[in-house]
Amino acid sequence: MNNSSIRTRLILLMLAATVIPIVISMIVTYFYTTRSVGTKLIQENANLIYQGKTNVQAYMDTLNRNSLSLYNDPGILLMLRRNVHDYTNEAQTYTLLQNMTHSVDGIYQIYLYMAKTRRSTLLIGDIPKRGYDTDNFSEPYTTGNPSSVVEPTHMSSIYGLGQSPPYYDPRPVITLHRAIYNVPTTEWLGTLSIDIKLEAIQDIADQLFNKQHERLYLLDQSGMVVYSGDSSLIGKPLSDAWTGPILESKETRGQLEMNKSVYLYEKMDTPYMKWTLVKEIPHSYLYEGARSLTQINIIIAAVSLLLVIAATLFVTIRITAPIKKLIGTINQIQAGNLTARVDGEGQDEIGILVRRFRTMMETINNLILREYRLNIANKTNQLKALQAQINPHFMNNALQSIGTLALQHNVPRIYSLINSLGKMMRYSMNTNQEAVPLSMEIGHVKAYLELQTVRFEGKFRTDFELDEAALGIEVPKMIIQPLVENYFKHGFDPKLGPGHLTIRARLEHGGGTGPGEVPLKPGGEAGPNGSGAVNGHAAAAARKNAPESRPDEDSSAAFASPDSAGTSASPVLFVEVEDNGRGIPEDKLTELQAGLAVMREETGMDEEGGIGIGNVRTRLRLYFDPQASLTLENTDPHGVRITMRIPLGEDTTT
Repeated sequence: MNNSSIRTRLILLMLAATVIPIVISMIVTYFYTTRSVGTKLIQENANLIYQGKTNVQAYMDTLNRNSLSLYNDPGILLMLRRNVHDYTNEAQTYTLLQNMTHSVDGIYQIYLYMAKTRRSTLLIGDIPKRGYDTDNFSEPYTTGNPSSVVEPTHMSSIYGLGQSPPYYDPRPVITLHRAIYNVPTTEWLGTLSIDIKLEAIQDIADQLFNKQHERLYLLDQSGMVVYSGDSSLIGKPLSDAWTGPILESKETRGQLEMNKSVYLYEKMDTPYMKWTLVKEIPHSYLYEGARSLTQINIIIAAVSLLLVIAATLFVTIRITAPIKKLIGTINQIQAGNLTARVDGEGQDEIGILVRRFRTMMETINNLILREYRLNIANKTNQLKALQAQINPHFMNNALQSIGTLALQHNVPRIYSLINSLGKMMRYSMNTNQEAVPLSMEIGHVKAYLELQTVRFEGKFRTDFELDEAALGIEVPKMIIQPLVENYFKHGFDPKLGPGHLTIRARLEHGGGTGPGEVPLKPGGEAGPNGSGAVNGHAAAAARKNAPESRPDEDSSAAFASPDSAGTSASPVLFVEVEDNGRGIPEDKLTELQAGLAVMREETGMDEEGGIGIGNVRTRLRLYFDPQASLTLENTDPHGVRITMRIPLGEDTTT
């Protein structure tokens, strides 16, 4: 929009009186709502985190008190103080550990080590596992500790008591270790370790946050993750930017705002554990309610603005319409439409401008038209000169001159090769014929092979097995030479010995149908793209060259299909190109056969710029009938056979 235009100024003037107050109101409402809603939600979440801390600490306190229950069992204390152990002591130990296991929910296993007798007992559920003459497995956590200590989340183990039993299921646990003393002295008697299932803490923690939007962390004093909504972090140190300020804070509770998030924390400070519960709330989730209210205000404001804009446009459109119309015409001319109509017959300054602009465009168009015609004439002359240079007669005469010069210098071989090249060029550059007799196509192939004989120094030989009746049948030009060329490009290998190329052509009456093919309809109906016209040429040639039947022969039987009695079958032309080259790998052959089995649009060019096999197959079906086919197969011991099967129509049999 042009800020200096009359329409823009009118629109801005009328919108300023309405848009500015609405926008100011929206901004004030957004910030006030965000602050009030955010403060309320933070307070609610802080209370929720405090309640969660209370529940976790209460659970751990219960577990800690439960670990002291062995001091109330005189029999156990007596076993710990004496260096005597028998089967009754094992039963008494089992009973104590079993009672402790069932006294608090969430206990996975309990480990008791007796220092005097150097015996260990591990109760997994209700199944004991004992060790004799063992060391204290929990020593790193109990040595020097006058009371209990909590080990952060880790994978459970069997405390060094040999191989794990088959029923053992390792899982993440939190362990409470307690050193046992001969009170009131400080004599150490043993160790008690209680493994708690992580699910016991998870059941409490999962009620404190929304897993889709929020995050919850339970950290020990070193920053190790005891529990988190992200299971991949459990048991690992957390080094995010907010962990240091929160863990080092002297406050037992508080909040920290960082990285577009609010972090609420509660600290648990007990003699046996120092944990911190942290809840991370992203701003995007915390202020979601404020955004919803703002969106409603924006919708109301947008409706108001649309009404104001509609009224503004209605008022200003009549004033600025002629100018906008002229600008639209100029845009069309700028896009390339130099004949765009320039309307405007007003008597004011705008009308004069429109008329002068129209006169200017007429002058410009006349100049461009004259220059364009001159340029076209020059290009046409250049094209004709170029065509004259590549005229087939010109090329043929040039080759004949070179051949005559070769004869004058007594080099008949060069003359023969130039003659073959000339034949190929005349054949390929003659665009007046799309279909030719098979004999002409064979002649083109022979000229091509004569050139290849010089190229490969006679390292191959060629045999032609041609049915005289087939030579007069018309086929598309350049239908056999690409298949022969394929041998020299991909199959010829002197390492396999002298090359051998065989080209066969035969006409079979009653050729039947190929595997999986449907016979042609009676009368040789035209295929796609006018293939019936070519079938007519092929049928006439077949009748002309077919051998006469003897009076004593039944002409209807001569063309009868061996698969159907009493039914005449169409003649079929078979053309084969067989070589003894490298052959085609089986996977590549399968791929080629699958490609030839589907009629599809192709460029008709192979990777090296020649005519591809797919092009040959497509032209066969377009010239003759959809039942025409081209097949590839490997020969034994090596080589490739390419077979063209061309149904010619039933009219050749009459």
